[in-house]
Order: sequence, then C-alpha cells, then structure tokens
Amino acid sequence: MIMNSKAGAVCSWLYRLASLLGIQTQKGIFIDLQVTNEDIANYCGITTRNSVNQVIRGLKEKHIIQVKNNRIIVLDMDYLKQFIE
Repeated sequence: MIMNSKAGAVCSWLYRLASLLGIQTQKGIFIDLQVTNEDIANYCGITTRNSVNQVIRGLKEKHIIQVKNNRIIVLDMDYLKQFIE
C-alpha cells in the first residue's frame, strides 16, 4: 500500500508515540496524552490541520485507531509500523 508523505508521517508519529507512552488495554494501545490535530500537524511538519484531519479520519474508517476525548487508541500497531523510517 502506498500512502502520501503526510499520512506516512502521521502513522509513523502515532506508532512511536504508542511505543513510548502507550498502555496496553483490551481494545488496543491507549495513548494517555491529549493531542489535537494541530499538535499532530506541528509535530509532523504538516502545514494544515485539515490534512491531519483527513489522515486521522481515514485511519478511523479503516479501524486502525479510535479517538475519544482527543486521546488515541491504536487498534492496529502492525499497520502503523510499516511507515517507520
């Protein structure tokens, strides 16, 4: 699967964040850090929140992540791992 660089950057960042701060739960890996799309955009070097919003929406639709109260649960670490550089 080929993803654009923005999506790859977000996936890579989510994988690293989950690896460092994630807490294993029954649903997946819970990242107990409140982040906004603007935070993600700034960290990944993406110029617009809208681009991050599209990537996050796509990951939610594919059941890779869930987002609740600006906190992320990673459901599929293997999917995210393929974008690590």
